[in-house]
Amino acid sequence: MRNNLRPHKKAGYAIVEVSLKAVGETPGDASSEQMEAMADIAERYAHDDVRVTHEQNLVLPHVKLDDVPEVHRLLAAAGLASPNVNLISDIIACPGLDYCALANARAIPIAQQIAEHFADQDRAETIGELKIKISGCINACGHHHVGHIGILGVDKKGEEFYQLTLGGSGAEDAEVGKILGPAIAYDKVAEAIDQIVEVYLRERTGSERFLDTVRRTGLAPFKEAVYADAH
Repeated sequence: MRNNLRPHKKAGYAIVEVSLKAVGETPGDASSEQMEAMADIAERYAHDDVRVTHEQNLVLPHVKLDDVPEVHRLLAAAGLASPNVNLISDIIACPGLDYCALANARAIPIAQQIAEHFADQDRAETIGELKIKISGCINACGHHHVGHIGILGVDKKGEEFYQLTLGGSGAEDAEVGKILGPAIAYDKVAEAIDQIVEVYLRERTGSERFLDTVRRTGLAPFKEAVYADAH
């Protein structure tokens, strides 16, 4: 659960982030039973306070450190203990073409494919902080333009393609991501993300974050890996 804990300004307390990004599930989705469980946990262990974040997760902002093990046990029983906050499978995705009339392409299945591709927890922790954001159209409800890796769905003659951007951030170091190259086909997206990650692991220095590596090296090594077959 360590990936989901944040320090609290009051001694003896922690902030617990609850991931709604279980591998293979719809990002940001929760059942009525899970929400009932969250309400009960918040009432008993978090001063009756639970919050929704723009990253499609939940937060218990005031949990006693002594209560964290029990909170984790209850979250796990409800299927809400995925330890992946801020890791590669903690993906923001808009509803996409499955649910939105404005979308050009699906977003949820792309998020699921990527999460499943990086389901191994050890590998995810080796990669570290990496924010992937997916939008099914230029309205950018998935915030793709400020993703460390942004994925934008586009329509090419009735077929779903995806434009990749790298180096974006919605944090204090805010920046719009740069387009990596031509849009790629639906069935190539997860593979492209894997190639991008492999370049990062090769190029990073020490514990350098993905975002910092991209900003240091530029797009060239990532572009070469993703579009190698196009040459």
